[in-house]
Amino acid sequence: MSPLGFPTRKLVVICALTTAAGSAAAGTLRARISGQEKLLPEVYTEAAKADAHRYSWREPSPTVRPEFRNLAANPSRDVCIAAMSANNMPPHEPILVKVTGGHTIPTTLVIAAGTRLSFEVRDPFPHRLYQVGNDQWGPSDTNAGAHREWTGTAPGRAEFRDALFPSLRMYVIVDPQVADVAFPGRDGSFAMSLPAGEYVLKAFFNGKQVGRAVSVTTKEKGVVDVKEPLNVGEGPAPQ
Repeated sequence: MSPLGFPTRKLVVICALTTAAGSAAAGTLRARISGQEKLLPEVYTEAAKADAHRYSWREPSPTVRPEFRNLAANPSRDVCIAAMSANNMPPHEPILVKVTGGHTIPTTLVIAAGTRLSFEVRDPFPHRLYQVGNDQWGPSDTNAGAHREWTGTAPGRAEFRDALFPSLRMYVIVDPQVADVAFPGRDGSFAMSLPAGEYVLKAFFNGKQVGRAVSVTTKEKGVVDVKEPLNVGEGPAPQ
């Protein structure tokens, strides 16, 4: 089992994708995000609408500590940090996406072109996943323990939903320059193993870039710490 509980098999752990560039001598990049408490998943906003008839929102209990009353994103599955290279990168190893509890893990993912995703149903009942706008990957029953494959062949954004569970929403951004990705822990920290070189760190949430991109330079060996956190609570810099 991987540190995140994913079966290793031939599927890589989400927190550190493997590319051909990983064969070179690599160092460790450490950084953190801030402002994640300001991120609200779209499905929460939609569920709160009166005409949705999905949830009844109540006042939080005063016995619940303030930091746990905030309805916000879970960085470990909702915020994807991508290290972008100046060059096109080869496909990553196949990636496992867990389908469970009314959502996918992760909910936003950034991959290099040609990377294959394997959706695995972890619930004891079937799901009917489909890609929005792609009739060739339409709703299809996937039973408990079964897999359904998808490959990101062209740059762009793909959105996945479930015909049976409206709370499920996943976004995949395909970019040929993705060298590696990571998902922050609850404290906002994350780390990557990258070959020596120059990269641009970008954060993604709800299928869109959040916060400003940060340029970093990694060493062949040793650790590089990014002092200033990536503020994902602000909009990206104008293009």
